[in-house]
Parts: sequence; structure tokens; C-alpha cells
Amino acid sequence: MGAFPSPTYSERWSVYPDGWRDTSGVGTYAPSRVLSVEDGALVFDMHAEAGEYLGAALTAEETYGQQFGRFSVRWRADPVPGYGLAFLLWPDSEQWPADGEIDFPEGWLDGSITATAHHANPEGGKEQFDTGVSMTDWRLTTVEWTPTAVRFYLDGRLVGTSTTDVPQDPMHWVMQAGTNGSGTPPPDDARGRIQIDWLQVDAYGG
Repeated sequence: MGAFPSPTYSERWSVYPDGWRDTSGVGTYAPSRVLSVEDGALVFDMHAEAGEYLGAALTAEETYGQQFGRFSVRWRADPVPGYGLAFLLWPDSEQWPADGEIDFPEGWLDGSITATAHHANPEGGKEQFDTGVSMTDWRLTTVEWTPTAVRFYLDGRLVGTSTTDVPQDPMHWVMQAGTNGSGTPPPDDARGRIQIDWLQVDAYGG
């Protein structure tokens, strides 16, 4: 526990440091108490300690500067109440919502997998697609981001397409897991794992 990214992975991955608040503000990012590698899979141990609701977020360093492409990840999650995840493309510029955001998979761990295309527009706006599929089984989620469209695939099946205000500037890939944003803390005894088997990033071929 706490050995990720370690020298083995640190050239390609970075983590949000211990003590940062998660996106909802209810939980705390604590990679030293959450992340490990087991049998070749990255494991998030989602749980509470001494009144802190713990999660972790990591960034694929090599994706900084990438403009368009395909982003695939094979993963699963236990249905832990009160926690959620979002694997997302976030603008290198840090200008949100003007430069957009792309989220897939996203959702509460005890709910269904959703996909969200946030419009690259200073006024905001988004399109969301609910797959109706739970997170408990191993799934392959893929984002295809082109100059004219964002497409979401679940296990090879197209589940949604957005063509409105498609992001045009470089984005990097972030895997976030924390409290689910409901505003209510998780049960103190809630505990379970998110597992990532593998990821693949492909450049846009035009």
C-alpha cells in the first residue's frame, strides 16, 4: 500500500498528494493509504479511516499535450456506497468550462456507468449518456475524441456521440476516485476496491 507510483511507474504516472480534498469536498485524496498494485492490476482501496473518507487520483503524464485520440481502459469496481469515480480528459490549459471535459467511465460505484461530454464553451453545457450497466463486472470503456465528435464505447458498443462544441485543445487523462458528490458522507464501514487491469492511448490518425 502506498508504493504507487514508485520508481516502477513514476516516469508515466503522478498522483494527487495526500491531503487534497476530493472533487465533492467531502473526502480526501490519500494515495499512500489507497493505491497498490496486485497481480499486475492497479487497486484503489476505497474506505474511511478516523472520519476521513479516502480516495485517490492519478494522471497519465505522457498524455499531456495530446490533441484528439482514443483512450481505453479495462476496469471494474465493487459497489461501495457513498463513493464514485470519474476517468476524465481534462484541459491542459486548466480553463474549464471554456476548453471542455470528457468523462468516461463516470458514476457512483453502486450505480450505473455514465459518460459525459462537457462542451468546450465558456457558458458550459453538457451531454450525458447512461449505459444502465453496473460497475461490478470487468468492462472496457473507450473514448474516441476527434475534431468533430466525441464517441463513447462500452465493451465495443457505441453508447453515445456528442458533436456539440467538441474540445479542440490538448487534454490529459486523469483517473479520480473519491466520495460520490451526493453531499452525504459514505457509511464509515463502507469498503471495497476499484481495479484497473490495463489502459491504452492511441494518437489521432486524421
